[in-house]
Amino acid sequence: MRWSRVNWPSVGYVSLEDFDGQPEHIARLLEDAPPPVAALASVRWTDARVATLRSEPAHRHASETADCADDTTADTATIPGHGRPDPVVVHAEVVVRNDEVLDTPDGLWRRWNHARVTLRFDDAVIDPPDVDAGAVLAGDAHIARGELDHVAGEDAWELRLLVSPVGEVAIRFRDAQVSVRSVDQFEYDVLGDRPTRGWHGPVPDGWVEWATEGVRAAAYGDLGGLHLADDASDVDDVDPRWGFAPLHAAAWFDRPEMLEELLRRGATLALVDSEGRTPLTLAIDRDARRALRVLVAAGADLEARDSDGNTPIVRAAWGGHADVVRALAAAGADVRARGSRGATLLIAAVDSADVDTVRAVLALDVDREAEDDEGATAGDRAGLLRDGAIADLLAADATG
Repeated sequence: MRWSRVNWPSVGYVSLEDFDGQPEHIARLLEDAPPPVAALASVRWTDARVATLRSEPAHRHASETADCADDTTADTATIPGHGRPDPVVVHAEVVVRNDEVLDTPDGLWRRWNHARVTLRFDDAVIDPPDVDAGAVLAGDAHIARGELDHVAGEDAWELRLLVSPVGEVAIRFRDAQVSVRSVDQFEYDVLGDRPTRGWHGPVPDGWVEWATEGVRAAAYGDLGGLHLADDASDVDDVDPRWGFAPLHAAAWFDRPEMLEELLRRGATLALVDSEGRTPLTLAIDRDARRALRVLVAAGADLEARDSDGNTPIVRAAWGGHADVVRALAAAGADVRARGSRGATLLIAAVDSADVDTVRAVLALDVDREAEDDEGATAGDRAGLLRDGAIADLLAADATG
């Protein structure tokens, strides 16, 4: 994705809202722009929340008019993978707010003016193509910045949004429909009450905003911001307050492109954070599968022990991360390695109480009857669980 290609006098991500030459830029950009694009340029994206997001094949809308507001399923649909040469029709609703400071007899008073922006982009392509609509619509997601640009040579426009903490999302389109209506603050606040994705750092929510520039850029997946931060810091610098280096933040927030860029710049693959965790360990704990793939492909040590004595695959089993267990096994991890207190991979999976993880381990070459340091087998551990589903699964495996 190409950020800030609008002749601004700086490198990296620059928001329309905080660029000193914004009026001049807008005038140049929209000199021949159609009215919907001009309307898009007037939107203040900072702190906005995405209310709905969906896409459909373009041919289904050849003669339709935009009507996102009546779609009650849009807030749960997942954007399908797509890209050139298969453009789609993208529907979205975004609730924005613009702060206004009033000079009253009682002093300065700030109030927020809220509006619902209904959008339809025709002949559109989303980048990245596998963006997860559920992540964009989570209660702890919001738009941090936005910019609009004309795509030279394609007769198209591109709206680029930095969604915290999801990352960069761009919509390239040839035509758009935009409508704006004023709403009460409640419609903005209620979006924050949606289920969260649990994007909390090693300390309570909001830590990223106070991190060093490099760590903050890595957490957001902001490659332009990383370029700026890299001028003043080493790629392995650990934030003294939060204990993360950029590579840890990228793994924590599942930023595969950022991980690749950091590794290209020489980041240390086995670097530990302030709690002794490697990027691979963090990716496992977060079930960050895209980050995991990058780290494994880069040569992360699949047999390294954590502070508890667990190998990565045993740690994944204990955490109940079935797909991570499968991925690590496929990458060559030792499935007979022992973990903390002599636990086997199967015992760790049973202790997780996750049926799918136990099923994933049973599909591997593991010793079903092996004992841990206390003389307990996986079957013994399963007998301690309230739910008998795992014990039943082990019994069925033994008789099968």
